[in-house]
Formats: sequence, structure tokens, C-alpha cells
Amino acid sequence: MAKNSEPDSTKEAGSILVLVSSTQRRGAEVFGEHLSRALRQGGRQVTLLALRESDSETGIAAGALFAASEIDNISGLRPRVVRRLRSVIREVGPDLVFAGGGATLKYSVASLVGMPKLRPALVYSSIGEPEYWAASPWRKRMMAALLSRTSSVTAVSQATADQLVRSFGVSRGKVVVAHPGVPEEFLAIGSEERVPGSLNILYLGSLSNEKNPMAALAAVGGMEFPATLRMVGGGPLRASVEAESTRSRFPLEVTGPAADVRVHLRWADVLVLTSRTEGLPGVILEASAAGVPVVAFGVGGVSEAVEDGVTGFVIDPGDEKAMALALDRLARDESLRLSMARSGRDRVRNHFLLSQALDRYVAALEKFLPT
Repeated sequence: MAKNSEPDSTKEAGSILVLVSSTQRRGAEVFGEHLSRALRQGGRQVTLLALRESDSETGIAAGALFAASEIDNISGLRPRVVRRLRSVIREVGPDLVFAGGGATLKYSVASLVGMPKLRPALVYSSIGEPEYWAASPWRKRMMAALLSRTSSVTAVSQATADQLVRSFGVSRGKVVVAHPGVPEEFLAIGSEERVPGSLNILYLGSLSNEKNPMAALAAVGGMEFPATLRMVGGGPLRASVEAESTRSRFPLEVTGPAADVRVHLRWADVLVLTSRTEGLPGVILEASAAGVPVVAFGVGGVSEAVEDGVTGFVIDPGDEKAMALALDRLARDESLRLSMARSGRDRVRNHFLLSQALDRYVAALEKFLPT
């Protein structure tokens, strides 16, 4: 394994291997770190392991099968990754393997083949829309075959769960809906002083095809009320987005990725989300906790995160004109924005805090562990 990757080896009952794709500080990886900590606090023996280290200097506190210099990517199914993961599983002897999204399912299934003496339970965390990412018939068959090897699947939204059942043959009783959550500190975010007569609109996410940033530009461009759009994120479409800033009729800021999104949430009056696919977007929960209303295309589990007309507006996917109208309505009605801000905070406080999410996931895993 790569440096700093010695597992917390144990043969005692109740041991868990939490597997994530890399040590990069992304949503699934950070949640794996939080979940590992919560399980340890509950008295369980936990090894948090990444398939590979990230190129970033800062990452989650996890061991890694490979250093970034040893393997460039984990796409496809790399035999040496399977061999090394199988070796770690034999060494740790876990009662349960928790595969935290992304590539972890295929590597977990491949590594457990031919290990009948161990037979750990395998729980997979489905964090997106499987119908979007496995749209072709071949991918759908492959995904269904992998899911058939799991003991249970946690789904971040009811929409995700429904897709698993409808398109991949997962039995309803095998799927547990476990919504994600945000740290309580997001509830303490206060807003900055606003400039009267303009709306601060925040786009927070990757500048990539599935996140559809060009739709955010089109929606804000269709508004009647003055607005500033700040786009926080990086990705393959950044050059296209930046090119628009030179001919945009409204102020457009493109900042690149942010280490801490809270400074941008303090600035924002409204968050826009224009994705083509989502599981249950953590960015919506962060915005709602910070008292920022959300206007979002209703893909995936968005309608489970946004209470339409109460904490924001859910727009038909791709309807940029309807999004512009919703933004104009919020721009003109400060009392509505404030009401949605209060309702959003309450919604997160009552159901979407990180501590509550961890309780849901721990309960989903505990039933596969010895008491």
C-alpha cells in the first residue's frame, strides 16, 4: 500500500472496511471519513481505505492502495488494483465492506470473488442517478450484475432508490434510502451586506457537461432584474464559461474551485443548480443551511432537497425561461427570499444535518455486523 496506509487490522467481530475511490476531498470521500469516525465512536473497528492517492497535497485521512505516482487512474478494472485490494481484505478480515460510490463497487465485487471463507457483507452507497451513468444496455447489464452481488444498497435519495429497483433489478427490500447531511456549522453562516437593486446569484459546482453551467448563463441572461452571477468551480467547460464573461450583459465572475464554499454562501442571495443529473445535491443542503434560497432543475433527488415554493423553486429540467422567471420573482420579493431562507434552515436543522445522516448510515450498516 502507499505511504500512511497501514490498516487498523483486526480479526475481532464488527470490523468494517470503508472503501473510497481516492484521498481527494470530494463529497463521497469526505463522507467516508465522517462515517469511519462515527463507526469508531460506536466501538467498531474501522479501516478507511482509498483505491489511490490523489495528486492534491490535502486529502482525507485514509490509507491508499496506490500512490498517485504508481497508478494514473482506476477506470476500467485494473487487475493489480484488484489483487492488492484482495490482499488487504484478507489481512483485515472485515465483517463488512462499505463501498462508497464511484469505482469502489466493481473493485469490491471483483476482489471478493473466490473468497468464500471470508464472505463479508458488501454494502454499496449509490450517490447519483444510476440510469444516467449506466444508460447503455451493456452498462446497465454490467451494473445490474454488480449490484446483484451486494448485501444492501444505500441510496442518497428516493429517486435513486426507485431507479435501482426499476432499471437494475434491485429488490425494494435491499435498498435503504439514507439522505446525506451537512455539518451544523453551515447553520451559523450569516449573509453579507447586500447592494440594493441587484441579485447575487451563485453557481457552485463543476463546470462540466453533466452540471450544465451554460444553462445557468442562459437563465441569468434572460432575467429582467439586474443580477451578478458568480460561478465557483473548475472543469472542462471553464474556458467556454470564461469566454461568455467577455460578452455577457450582466456581471459574471468565474472564480475556479473553492477550498471553503462558506465565503461564497455569505455573498449569495440565491443558489442556482442547472444539472442534467443529481443524486441528492449536497450543495443545495449547504445553501439551505446558510439561508440561501435555491432555484434548481428538478432532476434526481432535487425535489427531496428543495421544498418547491417554500425553500426555493424546482424547475422543469432544461427550462431556462422558467428559471429566469423564478429568479426575477426572488429578486423583486425580499420578503419571499427571507421566508425561504428561514424555511431552508429549519428543513436542514430537522432532517439534513451531518449527524442525522451518519445515524442513518450507521443504522443501515449495523444490521450486517455481529452484536
